[in-house]
Amino acid sequence: MKIISALLIIITLAGAQTNTGSLSGEVRDAVTRQPLPGAIVTLTGTALGASCNERGYYVINNIPIGAYQVKAAMIGYEASVNPDVTIRPQRNSSISFPLQVSAIELTAVEVQSDYFTRPTENVVSMRTLSPEEIRRSPGSAEDIFRVMQSMPGVATAGGKSAQLIVRGGSPNENLTLLDNIEIYNPIHFARTGESMGIISIVNPALLEKVDFLTGGFPSRYGDKMSSVFDMTLQDGNKELYNTDVNLNIAGFGVMVDGPLPVENSSMILSVRRGFFDILTKIMDRPAAPQYYDAVGKITYDLDRDNRISLVGFYYIDQIDKVGTTKESSAMSKYDYLARDDYGSAFGVNWRSLLSQNAYLLTTLSSTANGWTTNQGTQTNHTLRGEEIVENEWTLRSELTYQFSSSLNLTVGMMAKTIDSKNITWTPEDTTRTGTIVPATTIAFQPDVTNKTALFVQSSYTVFAPLTISAGLRYDRFALTNEQDVSPRLAVSYRVASATTLNAAWGKYVQTPASYQISPDPRNLALKSSKAIHYVAGVEHLLWDDTRATLEVYHKDIHDVIVDPDSTNLLLNTGSGYAQGVELSLQKKFTNGFVGSASYSYSVSRRQDAAASAEYDFEYDRPHIINLLAGMELGEGWQIGAKFQFASGNPYTPVVGVVKKGGIYYLVDGPVNSARYPDYHKLDIRVDKQFVLNGWSLTAYIDLWNVYNKDNVMSYSYKADASGNITTSVKPDFGITPIAGVSAKF
Repeated sequence: MKIISALLIIITLAGAQTNTGSLSGEVRDAVTRQPLPGAIVTLTGTALGASCNERGYYVINNIPIGAYQVKAAMIGYEASVNPDVTIRPQRNSSISFPLQVSAIELTAVEVQSDYFTRPTENVVSMRTLSPEEIRRSPGSAEDIFRVMQSMPGVATAGGKSAQLIVRGGSPNENLTLLDNIEIYNPIHFARTGESMGIISIVNPALLEKVDFLTGGFPSRYGDKMSSVFDMTLQDGNKELYNTDVNLNIAGFGVMVDGPLPVENSSMILSVRRGFFDILTKIMDRPAAPQYYDAVGKITYDLDRDNRISLVGFYYIDQIDKVGTTKESSAMSKYDYLARDDYGSAFGVNWRSLLSQNAYLLTTLSSTANGWTTNQGTQTNHTLRGEEIVENEWTLRSELTYQFSSSLNLTVGMMAKTIDSKNITWTPEDTTRTGTIVPATTIAFQPDVTNKTALFVQSSYTVFAPLTISAGLRYDRFALTNEQDVSPRLAVSYRVASATTLNAAWGKYVQTPASYQISPDPRNLALKSSKAIHYVAGVEHLLWDDTRATLEVYHKDIHDVIVDPDSTNLLLNTGSGYAQGVELSLQKKFTNGFVGSASYSYSVSRRQDAAASAEYDFEYDRPHIINLLAGMELGEGWQIGAKFQFASGNPYTPVVGVVKKGGIYYLVDGPVNSARYPDYHKLDIRVDKQFVLNGWSLTAYIDLWNVYNKDNVMSYSYKADASGNITTSVKPDFGITPIAGVSAKF
């Protein structure tokens, strides 16, 4: 804090310099990806603007620094507005626009601007956010996933986790894509099947946009049951070299983008290093977590119709704990832990405009994910551990053809090879309830296997107010010899100029993960878990920049993988449902103010077998309230606030003890028959931007849990030699300041 204060004093004494910046980007047809020559891009409220060249590219120079709304328009298309574009000194901002064909054939009349454009196949449960919306969100520390925890139907997992809990589903039911490449672990210090994870691996400054679909998503997305998190990286800047430097309590990062020496090529790259290990050493804490990540993209236009982009993603997480005691059960204690996680993804996207009405997108990618754990004592570090590796090669290709302004069709395929290894070992142990667990060693390394998929998706505007989108997906998993067909249907009907009724239905399947199959050869008989989504809602534009939505949903879930008797044999006997209603209000950033409010009521129930009792699922949060507001105060000052409330998670309580062999063990009550206290907190963020000669600096403080609420994340129990039960509380973060500075050159 002293360093930041000193910087602010120096900058204030230096004084601000008046300067200008520039803006560039592309305007393309949202369906065919064809460039739109002649499209007009303007900064609303000014005389500044430009028209697009034959490649759909525009440049606007000499723009006074400040915040603007940028609008793209063309005859026959619905205009699109980006309401939150910041122009910085001697720097080029890149903003691109996909324009939707107007539902009404126009000749010389322009369509009203739309702040909430979306593809015709995504008619329900979708939010799109820009990097600036992510950056200014309070309580997020500029983390993409923490911002999404404020969306309707999404429950926070607490300040110590950035994982997403969507409509009562578990975090491993969410699909994450980065430029059409599937990312299996997008969060540092999270593992498949876990609900923890500290911070996103992807720097939000890299992103052009994020599409978040919480239900009823179309057939191009597969192998997940709850949601889709689709991130699109920016292309590198074609005009100037930009550099961002960011420093806060979580780490240090540098991002650069700009043109490459080869004509029509550009790059963007972010590299970050976490500070958690340094902080824990300063605080004399036993754990020393550290992380590194790098994400980048190179784009090259072969010609007007062909673009190739190379995408790279890499991270490594490391945790070392020495000299502390970790209770894994009533009988065993470990004071040594070493954990190393890594992940990478590298791919090439080729987009080819085949004709005025068709384009082909093909992606070839390689991903590698793995982790190792060693846990034990000072004298024996490897009493228990694991070594997990999963490598994949994936080919995706999809062809989109527009038959007319009212009918388009997309057909696609996916082929994936999977090479995995799963080795785990544990000593004999006794659980806290007295169950003896024998020593085990599992070595699972199947032959290279594959997944394949085919899909088709079509959208048809029957007449101006009514659009129908239908899809069909076929999936095959060779390892379990399973095939599934998943139909999907969505309907949108505009009953008035500002009001639309939407509905969607679809089947979704999720194949067994390697960590579920590996413990027992008989788990190769597992089938995919399945969900049927039913979603209906109404959307109403109160004003151009303000939207209200009401949605109801129901998910039937069956063939869920469960562990019925704490052995390594898993079964598909689980079932359940999730249902709820979501009411939301969203105002885009205009006139210096942005805000949103949402309330969700939901029920998520599970059953492990047909004859067993139904219980509340561990991620059931009946009531969720999210309130968010932000305001420009002038002279570079911004302030934002976020309030979150969620019903407490269900948990299985301890109801007593039982004595076995002279030792007292805990007795659990009915599954998830109790709840933690309700969760709520208030976060406030304040930003101050300083403009100097040719660069800008933003200092900010993001204050979490302002009123220091003692939110309970979990309880742990222990029985002593007399049979008395002691309870320990694992709390969430108390009041926590996240301070930082960001410099842009």
